[in-house]
Amino acid sequence: MSSEEPQVADNIRHVPERFGPVQQVWHPRITSMGRRLVACLPAAALGLICLGVLWFRRPAPVVSIIIVVVILVCLALCWVWLRPNTVVATASHLLGSRAVGFHTVRRDRIARAVLVEALEVGSRGPTDPGGKSRRRGLTRPYLWLVDDAGRRLFRLDGTVWDLKSLTAIVEYAGVPVDRFPRATAGEVAHAWPKVVGLFMRHPWIKSVLSGALLIATVAAVYWMAWQP
Repeated sequence: MSSEEPQVADNIRHVPERFGPVQQVWHPRITSMGRRLVACLPAAALGLICLGVLWFRRPAPVVSIIIVVVILVCLALCWVWLRPNTVVATASHLLGSRAVGFHTVRRDRIARAVLVEALEVGSRGPTDPGGKSRRRGLTRPYLWLVDDAGRRLFRLDGTVWDLKSLTAIVEYAGVPVDRFPRATAGEVAHAWPKVVGLFMRHPWIKSVLSGALLIATVAAVYWMAWQP
């Protein structure tokens, strides 16, 4: 297979030759595996439910095919979180592995880094007597690389990547860093409005849509399986 053709990007051997020799490689540390496994739970649970339907109900062939497709989709979603992840630096580019191929950005376009050591992904707690909100919920690191207009060029998800790896990438990039020891997505969006997406800024939207899709899929699978 030619190096110019799309392929699974889980090894530096898959980096296209046009980007030049690889100078540095980073992988997520094992400490991020817990967050990645938690991210897989909804898809894994749905896949197990579908397997249970196939095993105990043994529906009609057409319905079975549909359920198998749902199981394959669940496996693919789990693989997205658990697959090998790589960030590669060459003399001219920074490349981040995707399911197929790499997301690339020219290093000379990177003007600044936005690094959040602990991005708040839960909800705020009650307000204390001093008027400050006591935060609660999960936190994870996040990194954005932006251009001179503040637009997002490159993002590394804190579900997969750990703080030590993200810090090493920023140091290697050699650009000024806007560092947040702890912040919510809204606070980051206030300072950098072009880097934070809608679902991150309003996580309840993603939660509602994901929950509704999960419930609808389970209901549809059971309804089809129990049809005469």
